[in-house]
Amino acid sequence: MGHFDGQVAVVTGAGGGLGREYALLLAAQGAKVVVNDYGGDTTGTPGTPAMAEAVAAEILEAGGVAVADGHDVATGGTDVITTALEAFGAVHIVINNAGIAGGGTFDAISPDDFDRMLAIHLGGTLAVSRAAWPVFGSQDYGRIVNTSSASVFGLPGTSAYITAKAAVFGLTRALGHDGRGIGVKVNAVMPSAFSRLTSQSPELGPVMSAGFPAKRAAPFVCALATRSVVCTGETFVVGGGRAARVVLGTVPGLREISSIDDCLARFDEALSLDGLYVPEDAIHEVLYECQEIGLDLSSFSS
Repeated sequence: MGHFDGQVAVVTGAGGGLGREYALLLAAQGAKVVVNDYGGDTTGTPGTPAMAEAVAAEILEAGGVAVADGHDVATGGTDVITTALEAFGAVHIVINNAGIAGGGTFDAISPDDFDRMLAIHLGGTLAVSRAAWPVFGSQDYGRIVNTSSASVFGLPGTSAYITAKAAVFGLTRALGHDGRGIGVKVNAVMPSAFSRLTSQSPELGPVMSAGFPAKRAAPFVCALATRSVVCTGETFVVGGGRAARVVLGTVPGLREISSIDDCLARFDEALSLDGLYVPEDAIHEVLYECQEIGLDLSSFSS
């Protein structure tokens, strides 16, 4: 028995690299897979569905079940899910992996290129997830794995990419909460893997090639798509056979502020990482702030 017997999985950007590895592992574990890829180049220029068709054929040759889909996730997210419903009558898993490379500093990248980056990474994730959401709701079950990026920690010359990937991180947090009542779990990964995209980086390409084959990220990503996954709304760095939680936290920080000069003189207190606290959600963060400033909440209603 495979982890995904009887389930239908949609993997976007699955014509190569990470997406291909996800699709192959899902199929090997019993899923019927929609292999989505519009076959474009790494900057987002559309191509043909040949890449998706090749991976679908690879799955079929191995005894699995798959169909190819050539829609652009940015403009055809609904069509991607329609492919799954028409081919297999259901959808249980979405792995939002489609992405493009490129960028430049904020003052150098053109508005069109910036918007295209947002449209693929964030818009595509939104479109496919939005189309799948009512299907998940009708069956009280669904799994979504989004793709953020470690670039959100900071990377020069990638303003558009970081903006999109940080938004995916936030979207994952939001959907994790929205899906709790309908059996839907949504998590994200910041994968490190050698691919067409990372190979273009003179700094990261050689490192990715040496120790981060795409295949080594697939087991954890697919684990996030199982029925047994324990978390939702979380993001993990994944690569090289390692997976680790990424946290959004706060610290006790600078207290008893009296003036601008006081802030500047004690700025190191605001920057200190001592006493890092990871709130479960925004409500817990506000409660933490109340604690830190000594606000008595006993007079407030629950």
